[in-house]
Amino acid sequence: SETRASHSVEEWKRAEEIEIKTLWGLGTWEIVSTPKSCVPLPGTWSYRVKRDSDGNVSKYKARWCARGDMQMSWEYGNTYLPTSRFAAVRTIIATAAQEGMDLFHWDIQGVFCTSDVDTEIYMQPPTGYALPDGQCLKLKKSLYGLLQSSALFYENLERWMLDYCFTPIGPDG
Repeated sequence: SETRASHSVEEWKRAEEIEIKTLWGLGTWEIVSTPKSCVPLPGTWSYRVKRDSDGNVSKYKARWCARGDMQMSWEYGNTYLPTSRFAAVRTIIATAAQEGMDLFHWDIQGVFCTSDVDTEIYMQPPTGYALPDGQCLKLKKSLYGLLQSSALFYENLERWMLDYCFTPIGPDG
């Protein structure tokens, strides 16, 4: 890709290595023999330069993504992800302000990779990482790019919130 051909090849390679270590650490996949009549799903690298408040490069980010556009319909279930109405978000912010409460926002690194997949999905290894002939990656966790990733994450988040006694506000909230 053009990104890899840039003057920062070493930084991009390092970013790829960090991504692969992260995915292995999360238990995202396991190496298995490729099932007969199975064509493992390809993936693609996504690259992004992160900058600090002054516009200087602070980080080179590489993400290994599944090519969800090539998934077959039997490889995924629910892809629906509910979203909050703006009125509900405004109400939460207004209530917090009125009650003198602090609101926090956080970013969970690799959040889609924390949800277990609900079907068998086989993938080719990331570009630049070879496996022996006849082997592929079997996903154990969701991966960015899969059509069902956001729905699987929502199901995971919903279970966690119910475990901690949060109450859903319903579809009109």
